[in-house]
Amino acid sequence: MLKFIFYRVVSLTPLCVLIVLIAFALLQLIPGDPAVVMLGVDATPERLVAMRERLGLDRPLIEQFLAYLAGVATGDLGRSTFLNQDVLSAIGARLPVSLLLAAMSLFWAVLLGIPAGVWAAARRGSLIDRTVMLSSLIGMSIPSFWLGLIMIMMIGVWLGLLPTGGYVSPFDNPWEAFTHLLLPSLSLGFIQMAQVARMTRSAMLEVLRQDYILVAHAKGVSEFTILFSHALRNGMTGILTVIALIFAEILGGALVTEQIFSLPGLGQLIITAVGYRDYPVIQGSLVVLGISYVIINALTDVGYGVIDPRVREK
Repeated sequence: MLKFIFYRVVSLTPLCVLIVLIAFALLQLIPGDPAVVMLGVDATPERLVAMRERLGLDRPLIEQFLAYLAGVATGDLGRSTFLNQDVLSAIGARLPVSLLLAAMSLFWAVLLGIPAGVWAAARRGSLIDRTVMLSSLIGMSIPSFWLGLIMIMMIGVWLGLLPTGGYVSPFDNPWEAFTHLLLPSLSLGFIQMAQVARMTRSAMLEVLRQDYILVAHAKGVSEFTILFSHALRNGMTGILTVIALIFAEILGGALVTEQIFSLPGLGQLIITAVGYRDYPVIQGSLVVLGISYVIINALTDVGYGVIDPRVREK
């Protein structure tokens, strides 16, 4: 197992370097002089020279990349031109909000999606199965930001049941934090629930065809035990893949949702940085999100190894 984990950690290195290279190339692909783009055409020559030195644009390209790569390795992602603070500090202050939102969204997706998928597989071809599949198709077709706006109007404005925006730290008031994150997490989680339900149904149907399931039925084992103790457990490998990818997808795709619900997360930071042409923040956010995605996938592979020893042997 340790050898398997070591191999996965080593395999992360080239992917992380590639992510840093893509983020670095962002600044180089800006048409014209990046310093002029960031400061505007009215900037004085002295300010432009200072900005070029600050961004390292006065050095050879390979030297710029190696310096940026070394900075990422040591936690130095540069300095925000708009916020006037370290990029890592700016991201670190907002990342917990995005992580909490992603975790709550994933919680709803798993809580509702897995039972729905199991239920549909157990009643294949029935009205229940068709209802779950149709609901999943509709759920995957609805943009999360549109669903968020509908929830704001119906639940927040018309009924006045929940806050329509803002953020409260769970350390200050856990209940207020929960109510403020409920609508945005449901709007994201409902969309992802559809994927979890479809994948769970597919994995369950494949397992339910196995001979040992038929033997369990013949021995009189209860349907609940067969579904949740045998079939679901053996089908978790494929389901775990979807869950891990969904978490990474939510973390990287909550930009509009955070903006709609006025959540001070990483998505709102990126949108603000784009508006103010704060390229160090945009680059740093891409690096953090990209590396987070890679790490989540690596942890998923390790989870495979724990669930199924055959994965470690491969």
